[in-house]
Amino acid sequence: MEKESKAVSVEGIMKKFGSKTVLNNVTFTVQKGSIHGLIGHNGAGKTTLFRIILGLLNPDKGFVKIFGVDPKRDLSIKSKIGYVSEYLAFYSQLTVRENLIRFGYLRGVNDCEKVVEDLIGRFELSEVANMKFAKLSMGTKQRVAIARAMMNDPKLLILDEFLANIDPVWRHKIKETLKDLKKDGVTTLVSTHILADVEELCDHVTIIRMGEILYDGGLDDLYLKTGLRNLVAKINTNDNAKACQILAYAGAARAEDGALIIPVGSEEEVSTLVQALVDNKLSVYEARVLKPSLEEVYSRLHGVR
Repeated sequence: MEKESKAVSVEGIMKKFGSKTVLNNVTFTVQKGSIHGLIGHNGAGKTTLFRIILGLLNPDKGFVKIFGVDPKRDLSIKSKIGYVSEYLAFYSQLTVRENLIRFGYLRGVNDCEKVVEDLIGRFELSEVANMKFAKLSMGTKQRVAIARAMMNDPKLLILDEFLANIDPVWRHKIKETLKDLKKDGVTTLVSTHILADVEELCDHVTIIRMGEILYDGGLDDLYLKTGLRNLVAKINTNDNAKACQILAYAGAARAEDGALIIPVGSEEEVSTLVQALVDNKLSVYEARVLKPSLEEVYSRLHGVR
């Protein structure tokens, strides 16, 4: 097992519910020590696929291996996995602390109460630790779920829409935590429909639509394949007409809403454009790169298949 380079192997997974095909010949791998993004809208099949990977649901065809092991034949492999479901399952009338302690004992976590206190501190849950789970905000509930997934010191984290309802500060903190875990050799498989999160976190992406894999590979290859690497900056100033003249050399044009739209080769180029405007005594109110939407990626992938 130690020589196995793949944390997760999914091979030929088929799954139907009645006459509806939910997963159709899904195949991909997740490399050890990577952050791997599974991208798709709600209903694409991501949660069903996660349930199959976790051994909570049987596929009609195909197989899954985790660190080279069939999780149905070696149940001990599940002790290496932490999971955050899209649908949070906690005891609503127990406190945050009681929920975590109960889960820790169920998972056989050593020195459970100390681990719980460490996680309460790490995820800044001290103020709500004695509050009943039902009374928490959705964002706080999600933080508790992520803390719970960390209790058994997992080697593989599976996170289903894990940043849903999280405020911007904690989105940043949790993403930084995942980057730190990667340095420690932890593998993370995340599902999301937000491409910006994928760009920041993931080494590799698998795009799924209506139960089928549209793309499996690196982000650079994805953008090369779809032609979406060509970035566009949007800039607003106190005088967009003058700004458009100043940045004419960069191909600036006016959008319907009056903003400047400028092709750029990288996000770093935006700061150069902003500096040119500031040097000409303009005030810049907005300057950002417009990211491609998941719909754009879908349509481009369909166009090149």
